[in-house]
Amino acid sequence: MTIRAIGAAVAFGLALAGAADANPLKSLYTTIELKSCRQVKRHADGGAWLCPGLEGYPVYVADGDQRTFVSVGVSPDKRQAATQTLVAFNSLFKGKSDRATLEWRIVRRDGRPMPFATIQKYYTRDDRRTGEVLVVTRVTDKEDCHVAHIDALANPDAIALARQVADRDARSFNCASKPGRVGKTGRSPM
Repeated sequence: MTIRAIGAAVAFGLALAGAADANPLKSLYTTIELKSCRQVKRHADGGAWLCPGLEGYPVYVADGDQRTFVSVGVSPDKRQAATQTLVAFNSLFKGKSDRATLEWRIVRRDGRPMPFATIQKYYTRDDRRTGEVLVVTRVTDKEDCHVAHIDALANPDAIALARQVADRDARSFNCASKPGRVGKTGRSPM
Protein backbone atom coordinates (compact mmCIF):
# COMPACT_ATOMS: atom_id res chain seq x y z
CA MET A 1 0.00 0.00 0.00
CA THR A 2 1.40 3.40 -0.92
CA ILE A 3 1.74 6.36 1.46
CA ARG A 4 -0.99 8.16 -0.49
CA ALA A 5 -3.37 5.15 -0.13
CA ILE A 6 -2.61 4.89 3.60
CA GLY A 7 -3.27 8.62 4.01
CA ALA A 8 -6.59 8.32 2.15
CA ALA A 9 -7.62 5.33 4.29
CA VAL A 10 -6.76 7.22 7.50
CA ALA A 11 -8.67 10.32 6.32
CA PHE A 12 -11.68 8.18 5.42
CA GLY A 13 -11.57 6.48 8.84
CA LEU A 14 -11.38 9.84 10.60
CA ALA A 15 -14.32 11.15 8.56
CA LEU A 16 -16.39 8.10 9.55
CA ALA A 17 -15.44 8.55 13.20
CA GLY A 18 -16.39 12.24 13.01
CA ALA A 19 -19.76 11.37 11.47
CA ALA A 20 -20.43 8.84 14.21
CA ASP A 21 -19.48 11.37 16.90
CA ALA A 22 -21.77 13.96 15.30
CA ASN A 23 -24.80 11.78 16.07
CA PRO A 24 -23.98 9.79 19.20
CA LEU A 25 -26.56 7.66 20.92
CA LYS A 26 -28.17 9.59 23.75
CA SER A 27 -30.91 9.37 26.35
CA LEU A 28 -33.98 11.50 26.87
CA TYR A 29 -36.34 11.07 29.79
CA THR A 30 -40.09 11.50 30.17
CA THR A 31 -42.19 11.18 33.28
CA ILE A 32 -45.16 8.87 33.56
CA GLU A 33 -47.51 10.40 36.10
CA LEU A 34 -50.96 8.84 36.01
CA LYS A 35 -52.76 11.99 37.19
CA SER A 36 -51.38 13.74 34.07
CA CYS A 37 -52.47 10.91 31.78
CA ARG A 38 -55.82 10.27 30.11
CA GLN A 39 -57.52 7.12 31.36
CA VAL A 40 -58.71 5.11 28.35
CA LYS A 41 -59.95 1.92 30.09
CA ARG A 42 -61.30 1.01 33.50
CA HIS A 43 -61.94 -2.40 34.99
CA ALA A 44 -62.17 -3.95 38.44
CA ASP A 45 -58.55 -5.12 38.32
CA GLY A 46 -56.98 -1.90 37.00
CA GLY A 47 -57.10 0.22 33.88
CA ALA A 48 -55.18 1.79 31.03
CA TRP A 49 -53.83 5.29 30.50
CA LEU A 50 -52.40 7.26 27.59
CA CYS A 51 -49.53 9.47 28.76
CA PRO A 52 -47.26 12.04 27.11
CA GLY A 53 -43.99 10.74 25.71
CA LEU A 54 -41.71 12.01 22.97
CA GLU A 55 -43.35 13.78 20.04
CA GLY A 56 -45.22 11.15 18.00
CA TYR A 57 -44.63 8.48 20.65
CA PRO A 58 -47.38 8.54 23.30
CA VAL A 59 -46.95 6.11 26.19
CA TYR A 60 -49.62 3.49 26.94
CA VAL A 61 -49.64 2.13 30.50
CA ALA A 62 -52.03 -0.63 31.51
CA ASP A 63 -52.36 -2.73 34.61
CA GLY A 64 -54.25 -5.87 35.46
CA ASP A 65 -53.68 -9.06 37.42
CA GLN A 66 -51.11 -7.16 39.51
CA ARG A 67 -48.87 -6.62 36.50
CA THR A 68 -48.03 -3.60 34.32
CA PHE A 69 -47.78 -3.29 30.54
CA VAL A 70 -46.05 -0.38 28.74
CA SER A 71 -46.06 0.40 25.03
CA VAL A 72 -45.13 3.50 23.01
CA GLY A 73 -45.87 4.95 19.58
CA VAL A 74 -48.86 5.37 17.32
CA SER A 75 -51.72 3.13 18.51
CA PRO A 76 -49.58 1.90 21.40
CA ASP A 77 -52.39 -0.28 22.79
CA LYS A 78 -52.25 -2.34 19.55
CA ARG A 79 -48.52 -3.00 19.69
CA GLN A 80 -46.81 -6.14 20.97
CA ALA A 81 -45.32 -4.50 24.08
CA ALA A 82 -48.88 -3.70 25.23
CA THR A 83 -49.27 -7.46 25.80
CA GLN A 84 -45.84 -8.09 27.37
CA THR A 85 -44.93 -7.97 31.03
CA LEU A 86 -42.87 -9.94 33.54
CA VAL A 87 -44.05 -13.22 35.07
CA ALA A 88 -43.61 -11.87 38.61
CA PHE A 89 -46.15 -9.42 40.02
CA ASN A 90 -44.91 -5.95 39.08
CA SER A 91 -45.53 -2.24 38.89
CA LEU A 92 -43.84 0.79 37.37
CA PHE A 93 -44.51 2.65 40.57
CA LYS A 94 -42.58 2.21 43.79
CA GLY A 95 -44.79 1.91 46.85
CA LYS A 96 -47.78 4.25 46.69
CA SER A 97 -46.21 6.55 44.08
CA ASP A 98 -47.95 7.16 40.76
CA ARG A 99 -44.86 8.60 39.08
CA ALA A 100 -42.16 6.79 37.07
CA THR A 101 -39.44 7.74 34.59
CA LEU A 102 -39.09 6.31 31.10
CA GLU A 103 -35.65 6.46 29.48
CA TRP A 104 -35.61 6.74 25.69
CA ARG A 105 -32.47 5.78 23.74
CA ILE A 106 -32.38 8.02 20.68
CA VAL A 107 -30.48 9.20 17.64
CA ARG A 108 -31.14 12.59 16.05
CA ARG A 109 -32.42 12.83 12.49
CA ASP A 110 -32.92 16.25 10.97
CA GLY A 111 -32.63 17.69 14.47
CA ARG A 112 -35.47 15.54 15.84
CA PRO A 113 -35.02 12.78 18.44
CA MET A 114 -35.80 9.37 16.95
CA PRO A 115 -36.18 6.66 19.58
CA PHE A 116 -35.01 3.13 18.95
CA ALA A 117 -35.40 1.76 22.50
CA THR A 118 -36.80 2.49 25.93
CA ILE A 119 -35.60 1.39 29.33
CA GLN A 120 -38.15 1.05 32.11
CA LYS A 121 -37.76 -0.06 35.72
CA TYR A 122 -40.36 -2.48 37.07
CA TYR A 123 -40.70 -3.12 40.81
CA THR A 124 -41.34 -6.83 41.23
CA ARG A 125 -42.47 -9.18 43.96
CA ASP A 126 -43.42 -12.75 44.67
CA ASP A 127 -44.39 -14.55 47.88
CA ARG A 128 -40.87 -14.31 49.34
CA ARG A 129 -39.12 -11.19 48.09
CA THR A 130 -39.19 -7.93 46.20
CA GLY A 131 -36.93 -6.76 43.40
CA GLU A 132 -36.24 -4.39 40.54
CA VAL A 133 -36.02 -5.36 36.87
CA LEU A 134 -35.01 -3.15 33.94
CA VAL A 135 -36.91 -3.86 30.73
CA VAL A 136 -35.29 -2.89 27.43
CA THR A 137 -37.87 -2.42 24.67
CA ARG A 138 -37.29 -2.10 20.92
CA VAL A 139 -39.07 0.94 19.43
CA THR A 140 -39.78 1.67 15.76
CA ASP A 141 -42.45 3.72 14.05
CA LYS A 142 -44.44 0.50 13.53
CA GLU A 143 -43.69 -1.80 16.49
CA ASP A 144 -42.30 -2.16 19.98
CA CYS A 145 -41.45 -5.28 21.95
CA HIS A 146 -39.39 -6.44 24.92
CA VAL A 147 -35.76 -7.17 24.03
CA ALA A 148 -34.23 -7.97 27.42
CA HIS A 149 -34.92 -8.18 31.15
CA ILE A 150 -32.12 -7.26 33.57
CA ASP A 151 -32.13 -7.97 37.31
CA ALA A 152 -31.24 -4.51 38.65
CA LEU A 153 -30.34 -5.84 42.10
CA ALA A 154 -28.03 -8.62 40.87
CA ASN A 155 -26.07 -6.36 38.49
CA PRO A 156 -24.13 -3.51 40.16
CA ASP A 157 -24.33 -1.23 37.10
CA ALA A 158 -27.62 -2.48 35.67
CA ILE A 159 -28.49 0.78 33.89
CA ALA A 160 -25.17 0.77 31.99
CA LEU A 161 -25.87 -2.86 31.01
CA ALA A 162 -29.40 -1.93 29.89
CA ARG A 163 -28.07 0.94 27.75
CA GLN A 164 -25.46 -1.35 26.23
CA VAL A 165 -28.13 -3.93 25.33
CA ALA A 166 -30.42 -1.20 23.94
CA ASP A 167 -27.66 0.34 21.82
CA ARG A 168 -26.25 -2.97 20.59
CA ASP A 169 -29.36 -5.15 20.16
CA ALA A 170 -32.63 -3.21 20.07
CA ARG A 171 -32.53 -1.99 16.47
CA SER A 172 -31.88 -5.46 15.05
CA PHE A 173 -34.01 -7.45 17.52
CA ASN A 174 -36.68 -9.67 15.93
CA CYS A 175 -39.93 -9.12 17.83
CA ALA A 176 -40.97 -12.70 17.01
CA SER A 177 -38.23 -13.77 19.45
CA LYS A 178 -38.64 -13.99 23.22
CA PRO A 179 -36.84 -11.36 25.30
CA GLY A 180 -33.64 -12.56 26.92
CA ARG A 181 -32.40 -12.33 30.49
CA VAL A 182 -29.14 -10.43 30.45
CA GLY A 183 -26.49 -10.31 33.15
CA LYS A 184 -26.67 -11.96 36.55
CA THR A 185 -30.04 -13.10 37.89
CA GLY A 186 -31.45 -14.39 41.15
CA ARG A 187 -31.94 -11.31 43.33
CA SER A 188 -35.22 -10.05 41.82
CA PRO A 189 -38.35 -12.00 40.92
CA MET A 190 -38.67 -11.76 37.15
